[in-house]
Amino acid sequence: MRAPMAAGPVPRETIVNALDVARLDELARLAELAASYWRSVALAADRGDALTVTVHCKQIAAVTRDAFALARALGSSEAES
Repeated sequence: MRAPMAAGPVPRETIVNALDVARLDELARLAELAASYWRSVALAADRGDALTVTVHCKQIAAVTRDAFALARALGSSEAES
């Protein structure tokens, strides 16, 4: 019978890789969300609906800020703020 292996500290690289997987998944989700907003902008613009264009552009700006924050955090063990 083998002795149980002692669990040591998790290497930083393992933590960073796990965080990056989660960050990349979230970046993919944000990209899909931004694409949806852009499609809505195009449709609203075709209709001449300035209010909807403005609202979706603000949503795109917010999603883009979040995406940049995640992209800057790639390769880091620090949590995004």
